[in-house]
Amino acid sequence: MKTNMVETSGACRVLIQSSEHRTFTDYRITATVDGPMPAGAAADELFSQVASALVSRKIQPIQEKVYGLTRARANVLSRRDSIYRQRGLDRTMPVTWIQGDPLQGCDFVGLQLWGVAPSDGEACVTTVESPASGRAREWRGQGFRMLHLPSVRGTTPTGWLAEGRASQAREMFLNVERGLRDHDLAYTDVVRTWIYSSRLLEWYPELNAIRTGIYRGAGLGVDGGPEFPASTGIMGHSDDEECVMDVLALRSDDPECARATAIRRSPRQDSSFNYGSSFSRGMAIEIEGRTTVHISGTASINTAGMSTHAGDAEHQSLETLLSISAILAEQGGSLGDITSATLFCKTKEAWEAWDRATRLLGIPSFPRICMIADVCRDDLLVEMEAVALI
Repeated sequence: MKTNMVETSGACRVLIQSSEHRTFTDYRITATVDGPMPAGAAADELFSQVASALVSRKIQPIQEKVYGLTRARANVLSRRDSIYRQRGLDRTMPVTWIQGDPLQGCDFVGLQLWGVAPSDGEACVTTVESPASGRAREWRGQGFRMLHLPSVRGTTPTGWLAEGRASQAREMFLNVERGLRDHDLAYTDVVRTWIYSSRLLEWYPELNAIRTGIYRGAGLGVDGGPEFPASTGIMGHSDDEECVMDVLALRSDDPECARATAIRRSPRQDSSFNYGSSFSRGMAIEIEGRTTVHISGTASINTAGMSTHAGDAEHQSLETLLSISAILAEQGGSLGDITSATLFCKTKEAWEAWDRATRLLGIPSFPRICMIADVCRDDLLVEMEAVALI
């Protein structure tokens, strides 16, 4: 793996990590606003740097997530579109906008982008569309294909959001199923989901129950069937919906080319289904002999499914990192292999505690976006998801 740091002016920075495979190079870009700055100026800085990286390295984006306050959304995305147009980039690329309170004093937090550059230079990632799930990005590799569905909402066939949060959640999961079907895929091909709810703590158990029902009907988590995908369930929203969902699916013609293995439990945490959550602790995706580990949203929960270190953000931070590290160790990696992460803290004080703990213990620095957001339980203060390449 090689890492390239591109410093921008003002309070912005872009970190690019790349890894070589036999037929392509995998890229993870994390761009952040690290201090007070007008959202428009920050967007111009970051998207200009990101666009330059995409063009110079011939990266074909698969997933792009932008984080910030809703009031800055239109301005930031307009500037993104303008800059991408100027650089000749494919403007059909969909993007996920995630609302969350920034730590940095700017309405625009930053972005995460994942893409690939094929060795032969040919186009391998395209925009596809479904009436149910909207625009998506499809990556066709040698012997496999991956599909990323962004920002799937709980709309009815009329195009309006369903009435009430439970109805929206059900329609959201069904729209994912319909979108997958339109692309000749199914829930049994899903390897990773990201679920955002604007009022997470008010109805997380209900959301879980709806998800479990849909998954069971699709054949996930039943005896002899595929395991649940890796997942993050966190506070956030894209627009005016109650919940919104991103999905990554993999279909392989040859397990030697690409395969996914669910990490149902870890040495420090048992199966999440024991306490009513239908997701795996992670998913190991092997492509051309290299393994990418998607680690689900992880918090300070013990093997019995109980929250630990109530009110102590520093110890919760340590427990979270130990749980993530244990998953990576079983896969032959470590925290130093993380190429992208998102850290969710309930308060700014919780983030400061995280920062103190990681600095004191000398935890390796890795690319991450930090947001203020509710975690899935009242007594949990921090949660982190991560992607690592081993």
